[in-house]
Amino acid sequence: MDLQESFEALDSQAPDTYTQAVEAYCDGILRLHWNERLINKIFGRALQSHAAGRLVVQHYQWQLRGAPRPTLTLLQQRMPGGARTLATFFAVLRLAGMVAVDTDPADRRLRYLAPTPRLLDGLRTWVRHHLHCAEALGALPPGHAQRLDSDADYFAAFLAGADHILDRLAETRGQFGGWDWFDQRDGGGRIAMLLWREHCRVRRPGDGGSTPFSLRASELAQRLGFSHSHVRNLVNEATAQGHLTQDAPRGLVALTPRFQAELQTWLQHLLGWFAETAAMAHHHLTSHRLPRAHGSAADAAEHP
Repeated sequence: MDLQESFEALDSQAPDTYTQAVEAYCDGILRLHWNERLINKIFGRALQSHAAGRLVVQHYQWQLRGAPRPTLTLLQQRMPGGARTLATFFAVLRLAGMVAVDTDPADRRLRYLAPTPRLLDGLRTWVRHHLHCAEALGALPPGHAQRLDSDADYFAAFLAGADHILDRLAETRGQFGGWDWFDQRDGGGRIAMLLWREHCRVRRPGDGGSTPFSLRASELAQRLGFSHSHVRNLVNEATAQGHLTQDAPRGLVALTPRFQAELQTWLQHLLGWFAETAAMAHHHLTSHRLPRAHGSAADAAEHP
């Protein structure tokens, strides 16, 4: 799925390019999840996405830096959450064709986890979307997003260094107010993206405060694979927490100024970490081309 067009269509002379870029960012995240029931169930919470990310990072650090090859035990030691929960999650990823298991030929008791092309292709799209947004907002020079497709070594170097992003996310958990509140709930991150996108669509340059918009909870629930009651309950709880306001008789909601500021701060930090990781990957490649001790980066992306 190519989400680049949304950023290419931005008008750099518009009075509020930032709002346009945020709308494109949120819309792209939603398009990646619309009608993807399995993806929404597997990656419903941040912990699950971060666990898959740790697997990929460890896999590429093994390939490029000689780090330990990822096993379930190693990932359980390095991730929060119960060991049984992580074991179940990786078993689901294996059933979904996103993770493969390799047995060590020298010790058949050792079973290594490896990302499959399905997981890597989805991750490439995810990373590319964030880099496009970072480029659109001036946080990153143009060209990095496209390089993910044209330079397999750059993609590998980015993933090997993406623990920078995951570490920052872990260190700052709980510091972004309303965003953290949504992100800790099933599908909450996607719902927050929908709310922010709609806010951007109705906002006009110079608007202060909050502009209400219509929330189609039934459509949102259907397209993200959640129940209507789950979406409504989450919106009601968010209102009670002070993240939203509602005009129930008219079916309107609005982001509070505080929640808007928290979302902006979160996205600024997130894109900054992506930009830093991209810069580190570029610097690494300009210093020396990547070793191929455990197979080429292209071979890694084609792991059976």
